[in-house]
Amino acid sequence: MRRLFRKKFPRLDWIQVEISSYCNASCVYCPHTAYKDNWQNRCLPLEIFKKLVPAFAKTKLIYLQGWGEPFTNPHFFDMLTLAKNAGCMVGTTTNGTLLNTEIIERLVAEGLDIICFSLAGVDKKNDLIRKGTQLQKVLSSIEQLHRAKNKYGNDNLKINIAFMLLHSGLDDLEKLPDFLRNIGVSQTVISSLSLVVDPAMAVELALASGEKEYLELKSRLFEIRELSTKQDSGIYLHIVSPLLKPSVCSENISNAMVVGSDGSVSPCVMTRIPVKGENFYYFSGQKQRLQNLAFGNIYDESLNTIWHQKEYRQFIRTFRKGCVPNICRNCNKRFIDSLA
Repeated sequence: MRRLFRKKFPRLDWIQVEISSYCNASCVYCPHTAYKDNWQNRCLPLEIFKKLVPAFAKTKLIYLQGWGEPFTNPHFFDMLTLAKNAGCMVGTTTNGTLLNTEIIERLVAEGLDIICFSLAGVDKKNDLIRKGTQLQKVLSSIEQLHRAKNKYGNDNLKINIAFMLLHSGLDDLEKLPDFLRNIGVSQTVISSLSLVVDPAMAVELALASGEKEYLELKSRLFEIRELSTKQDSGIYLHIVSPLLKPSVCSENISNAMVVGSDGSVSPCVMTRIPVKGENFYYFSGQKQRLQNLAFGNIYDESLNTIWHQKEYRQFIRTFRKGCVPNICRNCNKRFIDSLA
């Protein structure tokens, strides 16, 4: 009877695993930079990562990335192998600084499915915003990835771009289609800033001051997306809109989860930033206390036990009912316009 009524692992679209919270960059908009005095640097141990493996069989994608640079974890390839052997697709997002020819060839040879590079510009502005990174290093890594794909006859690896669109970068929008065509990427996700951790960055979140400006911006973005699609480089848009009424959430709360570098299990990366002490962010010009939320820790319990925990199930049911938990009310993820 216990076997019949044993709670089964959920079928998830993805599990995002923060395998490291260390980062060798200091992007001006990142919590890692703003909260540097309270930041908790750590790598998820391989033995703790192994505790996730039983859930992989029913998970489509394991994404090895969180609030840090994943290649600072010395066991990256061990984790990649464990997830691939379980039958999952595996992806990661990187700033590209730690990649070299040997690592790039291993990524292709060992079957990584998605590699995404973070950018915030198409020229030297990127290096000023994403301090510690180099656009040319990213471009060189992408070239090497294409060569490695040809060498190993592997067309499965998708090379993507996560492009942070700031207000100061709006004048460069028209350069994007040519830039993307020349580097040969599968898709680009253009996102605006959704978490303001420094009041000076609030101006970078506001891409438009009113309806007229926002409609003009949408028109420009639609044109860029159409051009890029014709060039076989798809663009997806996730922009904080000043016009939208707040939604429940733009994240996949019901069918995905986040595991932090400390082993904590959370519904969203926005609810588990690796900091200690009291920290603040800014929403609609108002100072808000940063709150973290976890429903358990894989150091202590299995992922399946945590998923079926009463409080976690109640949290998910709240979203399914169209309601918003208090911790999520002052979050810009509720104002995301995909510009469909």
